[in-house]
Parts: sequence; C-alpha cells; structure tokens
Amino acid sequence: MPKKRDYWNRKAIFETGADYMLVFGQNCAGKSYQGKLECIERWKAGERFFFLRRWQSDINQNIATEYFDDMPISELTNGEWEDIVARSGSYYFTRTNEAGEIEKSDVIGYYGDLNEWQRYKSRVFLNCTFILYEEYITDGVYLDDEPLLLFRLRTTIFRDHPGRVLMLGNSVSRIVPYHVEWSLNNIPKMKQGTIDLYHMKDMENKGKDVLIAVEFGGHIKGTGQGFFGQNAKTIVSGEWDVKNYPRLPKDHIDYELLYDLVIEYQNFGFVVELLFDDEDGTRLVYVYPRKANGHKIDRKITDKFSTDIFTSRYFKDNIPEGYIQECLATERVCYSDNLTATDFNGILEQMDL
Repeated sequence: MPKKRDYWNRKAIFETGADYMLVFGQNCAGKSYQGKLECIERWKAGERFFFLRRWQSDINQNIATEYFDDMPISELTNGEWEDIVARSGSYYFTRTNEAGEIEKSDVIGYYGDLNEWQRYKSRVFLNCTFILYEEYITDGVYLDDEPLLLFRLRTTIFRDHPGRVLMLGNSVSRIVPYHVEWSLNNIPKMKQGTIDLYHMKDMENKGKDVLIAVEFGGHIKGTGQGFFGQNAKTIVSGEWDVKNYPRLPKDHIDYELLYDLVIEYQNFGFVVELLFDDEDGTRLVYVYPRKANGHKIDRKITDKFSTDIFTSRYFKDNIPEGYIQECLATERVCYSDNLTATDFNGILEQMDL
C-alpha cells in the first residue's frame, strides 16, 4: 500500500488573518488543491470566489473548467452536486437529474485575467470575498505596474466589503514585482516552512494596517517522479530554480577589462564587464552582483528614472556596448554563480534588453 503523502496545508497562513497571503515553493506540493478547497468553503459559507490568472490565454473557458477537475465535488457538496463548469466568466455546479438532463446551480464564483482588469470595473461580483491568484511568480514577463493592477482589481471585486487574496507560485524566479513593491525584503533569506508577516499602512483607511503573510512552503517528499539531473532539485525540493551557467575559464586577473557598466532592476544590481583574452584574441562578458562597497562605475542601465548623462534605460549605440550586446546574443557570457546568472537573465527579459 503506497505511503500517504503530507501535502501543503493552508491552515497556518489563513490563521494569520492576513489580507494578502503569498505562498511559494516546490511544484506538486498541494498549493493549488488547497486554494480550490478554500473556494468550495466560501460557497458553503454563502460566499463566492474569483479565480485569477495573469493573461487571457491562461484562463479561457476550458482551462477554467479543467482547473477543478481533480476536486471530489460530490464528496465536498455532500452529494448535492457532481461537477464544476465555467461559462462566460462565472463558475457553476452541475449534476445530472433522473431524466438525464444537466442541471446548473446559481453562480458560485468567477474567473478572469489581470491583464483585462478594466473589463470588470462595471461588473458586480456579489458576495465575492476571496481571490485565488495562481502563478503570481513567473519566469516570463509581468504586466506593467502589476501590483497596482491587482489593487485595482481587488477593489473592483470586493467593493466596500472585506476580502482576502491568496497568491500561489512556484519558486521559478526571484524577480518578482510584488516582493519589491510591497517591500517584502526578507524573502531571499526565508527558510522553507516559515511564514513572515508584514504590516503596511492602509493608504485609504488611516489608522488601519494591511497585513501581508508570506510563506515559503516546506519541502514535501514524494510529490513527483521522473525528475533527475543537476537541476532536478529545484523542482522536487522547492529551492529557487537555478540552472548551471558558465564560469570564467581562467582567473579574472588573466583578462583585460575593456569596459564595464551596471544594470539595475528593482532591488537587483549587476556589474557587467567586457573582458578581452590576450591568448586567443576573444571578447566575453562577465557578470557578478554589484556590491555597495565595490568600485565606482559611472555607466548605468536602469528601470528607474534618472537625468544623469551616464544613465539610460537601454544600451547606448557605441562600440563597447555593441560588443556586450553581441556577447549576450551569442551566449559568450560567464557568471560568478548560478543564482546570479538566473536573476540576471530574468532581468534582461523583464527589461527587454
């Protein structure tokens, strides 16, 4: 008889009473299942839920229906209903009556994408008290000002009544706008299985705090199979997803430094050096984290506004930065460590460099 597995449970983070609950960790740990259980619990309490994804392509009618396919609906509703279906932005329970006809319940919840949040401004989400945001962490591209868009959508859905937001993600990238915008500064230092609480001042309701709870889900053994190789532990353990990247073939001192600049994005900063190898006459790029006490570098590429003449949003049209772009395009890049490489490449994608 197979051994019963212990999956992640929402109990601890819900007991914090937080308005926003962010949970990240390994794949297949039961996060989504617990989120869906909470949706059903809301229905039992006479309330409704909103299932949220980032893009419209993530949440069409078929995907929205299939999301609940693993839920034992008959058991959870005491035999009253058999299935859940999604239709035109709303969820319903269904069952087959004695005549073989499909019966449909009243609306039990809603679904939609954050990218089209403005479409929902004129809608009424009656008794909706819970938003379930799946895959809030991505190794792809985020929406512009995404945390602000979530605030606006939350206001549209909850209106003047209280509600809670559960945000679920896998540890695929540390480049997350929510973590920076909400000053969740301890996340890089969190240990698996721990919960941090952050108290933020509510800008609309003076004297009231917004409570944010962040949980780094603990390692759940036996949640998948068929994973092997050097990168498998990022899937099965929930550690930050990093791949193996090239290191400098020789000591750093053996190269000639031709040019350097800094690339900054959110609270990440990297030094990018254009190096020359005298032995074979080749150029390559070396990337490592910028340190506060490091040597001064005037040239900077950043997502922040600046009037400094050495600072810009993109690469400049000059010879050394052209060489750097050529090395990036042809993958002639070495890194100080794998985590730096993973973060740096994620930032290049976010900044479209």
